[in-house]
Amino acid sequence: MYVFSLDGEDIKKFMNALLRENGFDIFRVHSCEITTFCNFSIDGTVNKDFFEEEAPEGNCPWAVLKPVVFNIIKGKKLPKVFKLVLGVPKDKLPLLHENLKEAFLNINYENGKINFVTGTLQNEFRLDKQQDEAFENYIKKLFKKLGLTAL
Repeated sequence: MYVFSLDGEDIKKFMNALLRENGFDIFRVHSCEITTFCNFSIDGTVNKDFFEEEAPEGNCPWAVLKPVVFNIIKGKKLPKVFKLVLGVPKDKLPLLHENLKEAFLNINYENGKINFVTGTLQNEFRLDKQQDEAFENYIKKLFKKLGLTAL
């Protein structure tokens, strides 16, 4: 588990990267909660019955939900709360580490600060934390590539 935060100008940079750029588009949405003039709650599970042709497997890609979330958030006032849980697609997990079953990035904006927590699940129990470190390094590289400085 890797815990870090952003504040000040980095929040603006991060939100721009999240909502306007494609740096996070690889991720799948597990859940999203937004509090503005009312509370919005999004379950990222794809509703297969909605699609006439083949539906995407698992959770909805961030690239698909991003414009919906942007429309909820945009405006002159910042949301009171913004919580987003992103997961690495199952087919990408072995590229990070062979023992990764799930890998999540939890994003929580509240009171003018964004906190991040990474989390992983293992395919088979091991005492070492290699899969955690692999995902943490991936997130650190992603944030560095986006020009964000974690606290």
